[in-house]
Amino acid sequence: MSSRLCAVSDTPAAGNGAEVILPCQYHDLSGGDRLSGEQRLMFALLVDAINVYQRGVMSSLAQAHRLYVDAEQWITTQRSAGDALSFDTVCDAVGIDPALLRRRLIEWKHAVRRRHAPQARLRLSITPRTPNSNHRRTRPSDRIFVPM
Repeated sequence: MSSRLCAVSDTPAAGNGAEVILPCQYHDLSGGDRLSGEQRLMFALLVDAINVYQRGVMSSLAQAHRLYVDAEQWITTQRSAGDALSFDTVCDAVGIDPALLRRRLIEWKHAVRRRHAPQARLRLSITPRTPNSNHRRTRPSDRIFVPM
């Protein structure tokens, strides 16, 4: 077992009622304490963009689709290193290869769309015409009143 895991005691901590937070409760167990605050913020941005991208790839909701388009544009745009929050810069800051992640996300999107393609096909049906379907319908104001 990792030495970073906390040992929690059954007895309450002595003190004036203040909560005691252990270092392992503050830092996540995946090594987040090795990242600076800026890197954790950039990592959160990257995670959120990937989540939005994955949720919206097959969504029919307008808002989810708009967010998906924004996330896809951010992920696929290759910007210069001078842009502090570009996909490439964020990936480099947290130690992820941006080209590899970009390629895998696009491959994932195509695989999902291939799996769901039969369900997403447009279904057309032919309905027989009614005998008077080609006649112009008249509105009530267009009718002529003929007294008898």
